Amino acid sequence: MRVRQLHPWDLSPKDAMRLQSELASQVIREADLDPARVRFVAGADVAFDKLHGRAVGVAVALAYPSLEIVEQVCVETPVTFPYVPGLLSFRETPVLIGAFEQLRTTPDLLMVDGHGYAHPRRFGFACHIGLLLDVPTIGVAKSLLIGEHAGVATERGARANLTHHGETIGAALRTRDGVRLVYVSIGHRISLAGAERWALACTRTYRVPEPTRIADRLAGEMKRRLLEMTLEMVIEQREGEHGRWEWVAEDDAVVFRHDYPPMLTHYGCSTRLISPGDDEWLDIMLIDDRPRDRGERIDVRVIDVLERSDGDHKLLAIPTDVDRRAIAPRLPRLRDDIFAFYVANQRPVTHWGGEDRALAVIRESREP
Repeated sequence: MRVRQLHPWDLSPKDAMRLQSELASQVIREADLDPARVRFVAGADVAFDKLHGRAVGVAVALAYPSLEIVEQVCVETPVTFPYVPGLLSFRETPVLIGAFEQLRTTPDLLMVDGHGYAHPRRFGFACHIGLLLDVPTIGVAKSLLIGEHAGVATERGARANLTHHGETIGAALRTRDGVRLVYVSIGHRISLAGAERWALACTRTYRVPEPTRIADRLAGEMKRRLLEMTLEMVIEQREGEHGRWEWVAEDDAVVFRHDYPPMLTHYGCSTRLISPGDDEWLDIMLIDDRPRDRGERIDVRVIDVLERSDGDHKLLAIPTDVDRRAIAPRLPRLRDDIFAFYVANQRPVTHWGGEDRALAVIRESREP
C-alpha cells in the first residue's frame, strides 16, 4: 500500500500535540461506504516488548463478507517515542506503516483497536493512520478515553452517543447481547453512523469486530515468538579478532583457548541454553557494527541458524535495538561469506536453516 508522508516522526511530545491539532481539520467525517463495493476489510494492531523497547505490528486483510484472512503482514521495529497518554499513535503508527507498506491487498475499510475522533484533540490513532493511508478508517476501542454516555440496553445494536464538552465524539455500542460495550469513533472518510454499522457488520462470535480481533491475536502470537527468539548472549570474541575465546560460566570469565582465524562477526554464546549437539553453550554469531568487549552481555534477536552435520549449530542474531529491515540488504552476502569461512576452516556446515529452524534449535536446547 502507498503511505502518505505528511510529517516527520522525530517530534517532541509538545510538537506532537500541536501536530494533532493541525491535522484534525483534515479528517473527513461525513462519508459512507457502499457495501456492494467493499471487498476487503483490514485490521491492525501493535504489541509491545517494553523491556527491549520494541514492537510488533500486524496488518491483516480479510475478504468481505466472509471475513476470511487473505493476507497478513507482520513487522518488528524499535520504538523511540515515549508513552504519553493521548499520543499513543506516535508510538503505534510508525510500526504499522511498515506493515501496510508491505501489504499487497488494498483494503476498502480499515479498523483499528483504538480511538479516532474520540480524543482530546479530536485526532486519535484511527484518525492518524486513516489520514496517512487515505482509506476509510474506524476506531473501535475496548475502554473509554474521554467523554461520557447514557446507559445502553443489553441487546446487540444498542447504543448511546459518546459526548465531550457537549459534542458527540463517538458512540458506546453493544456488539452482542449482554457483552461489555465497545467505543466506536470516526477515523477518516466515514460517518459515525456508518462506523457503527460496519462495526456491527464485522462482529461475529466475539465482542470486538473480526478485523481488530484477528489483528490482536496475530500480534500477540508474533510477540510471543519474538520473545522466544530473544536471548541473552555473552561476547566471547570480537569481529576481526584472532584466536578462539570461550566463556567459562563458573568464573564468568572469557579465556583464550587456541589460535583461530578472525571471525566475520562478533561471536559468543547463550548464557542459558545448552546445545544438544555438543552439550556446550549454544553458539551465536552477532551482526553488529558497534564495538563490543569480551565478556559483555547483550540481548539479541535470533534471525537464522547455520546448521552443521554434527549438530553444533550456530545461531545468527542482531541486537534487540536494531531494526532488522536496516540490515536486510546485507544479509545474503553476509550469509555466503560466513558459510565460506566455515568451509575454508573445514567445519561441517550444511546450510542456512532460516528463522523457523532457528526457533526449533532454541526449543531443542535446554537450560543447565
